[in-house]
Amino acid sequence: MARFRQTHDQPDRGWTPKHLLHGVAFLLTGLLMLGSYIVVGEPDSGEVSLRWGVVAALVMIGWAILVLLPGRRFLEHRNPLVEYYDAMVVAVAVALAVRTFMIEPFKIPSGSMIPTLLVGDYLFVNKMAYGHRAPFMKTRLFQGEGPRRGDVVVFEYPRDPGKDYIKRVVGLPGDRILYEGHRLYINNVPVQYQGREGYSYHNERNQKIESDRYLERLPDAVEYSVLWQRDGLSSMRTDEVVPEGHYFVMGDNRDNSNDSRFWGFVPGHRLVGKAVVLFWSWDMQQGAVRWDRLWKAIQ
Repeated sequence: MARFRQTHDQPDRGWTPKHLLHGVAFLLTGLLMLGSYIVVGEPDSGEVSLRWGVVAALVMIGWAILVLLPGRRFLEHRNPLVEYYDAMVVAVAVALAVRTFMIEPFKIPSGSMIPTLLVGDYLFVNKMAYGHRAPFMKTRLFQGEGPRRGDVVVFEYPRDPGKDYIKRVVGLPGDRILYEGHRLYINNVPVQYQGREGYSYHNERNQKIESDRYLERLPDAVEYSVLWQRDGLSSMRTDEVVPEGHYFVMGDNRDNSNDSRFWGFVPGHRLVGKAVVLFWSWDMQQGAVRWDRLWKAIQ
């Protein structure tokens, strides 16, 4: 019996199930995360910001290599530290899986989507709405019909994929988009505007902006509010045909939005997901919670 216990307690120098499970899980998760941020064969256009996800993916790949190296017997020790590590691995794996492939929180940092979204709003993005990009490729899997006109989408800024933008889709592949004199035309059909009313807000520099608020109605019968500044760029003109596999996006705050009118179209493989619901809203100027906006669906 004593010999049996001595042999049983002696550490095995080969591979173990937990050893392989942890190492392979970290390696696959890291590679999938890295592939969701990097597209092979796409030239860079402008400065690129390093995303937290890329750093996290590289850390996970490095840790996987350490775990898989022979002789790493840490996981076979029976002590509270290993138990805490096991629990942490499960929690981190679940959190990363949910954030990478299902739901991700997003904070509104600017006023480009006022009045639909306010600075200090926090929302959930459904990352399954338009499928997922195959790792390191432009191909999207399980995309379905893709975005519709009027959807509020989060996407990687084409000129710097390290930054996420949020705008509204107004043009689908093949659409002709004309924007002139504060008026939007889709395939030569004028978009309807109703209900003019005054609307004022303070921008990021705490300057008061006087605007007019209208209800914009797309040909698909989707309705939402947009703002025009009374001294805005009404002469700004755009006349484009949306290429295949791309989308034309605009901010609801039409005179305070850096969107497709200025830098072009959003490639389909740069879509992150669809904005679905607000879960928190903090008015930084008033230092108070906007309780009426909590759990409000995004239209």
